[in-house]
Amino acid sequence: MKDYNQISSKLQIFLSDYLAKSGAENFVIGISGGIDSAVVATLCKMVKPKNTYALIMPTKFSNEDNLKDALTLCKKLDIGHKIINIQPILDSFSGSIGEKLSNLRSGNLAARVRMSLLYDYSASINALVVGTTNKSELMLGYSTIHGDLACALNPIGELFKTEIFEFARFLGVDEGIIAKPPSADFYEGQTDEGDMGYEYEKIDKVLIDIEKKESKKKLLGKFDNALVNMILARISRNKFKLSMPPIAKIN
Repeated sequence: MKDYNQISSKLQIFLSDYLAKSGAENFVIGISGGIDSAVVATLCKMVKPKNTYALIMPTKFSNEDNLKDALTLCKKLDIGHKIINIQPILDSFSGSIGEKLSNLRSGNLAARVRMSLLYDYSASINALVVGTTNKSELMLGYSTIHGDLACALNPIGELFKTEIFEFARFLGVDEGIIAKPPSADFYEGQTDEGDMGYEYEKIDKVLIDIEKKESKKKLLGKFDNALVNMILARISRNKFKLSMPPIAKIN
């Protein structure tokens, strides 16, 4: 297990230094009721107890337990928060284009609407939007460009999902948030692990070896081949999400 005391200290310094250099006064986080945003909100609260804010942005698909957990977290941390139901925005978009959106399109739209609201709110309170995407999601591309990937800074992007579970316990996040299946609530019954077909515990073992530059041959000899092929395909297909868009060189 990693030294989470040291990691916590480093991340608090990272957040504090970046905020000071930016000239902003506050942090703002999108709180979902899930473990990643709970960890980030806890860290921000530790750095700026009176300058941390949250938006809770449910849709018609949002699990009632997630909404309750989000509110409980905000009250426990004593951070300012607002609830904005984004379903009318999603319905208006669908109505305007005259199409019923697929689960993928609807989920991506919800992520981008949430980030638009976060950035609008950040402008009103002179805040930095703090990202909540972990390393597993980044490597797999399990995220939305201009949605949950958009942020001013990200304190947890070097922690795998399984490490987020450990870190959350270290930080004192409620066990109810830690124990439930991770979900973006993009549609009814959706879970991250259900989307990918494997548990994060299995996925992260492969990702850790990939980060160590293990060959595909070694990976296939060590892990379930379908799992390895799924992960390698996702990494290849989604690696563009980790880079700025290319700019044509004409000079």
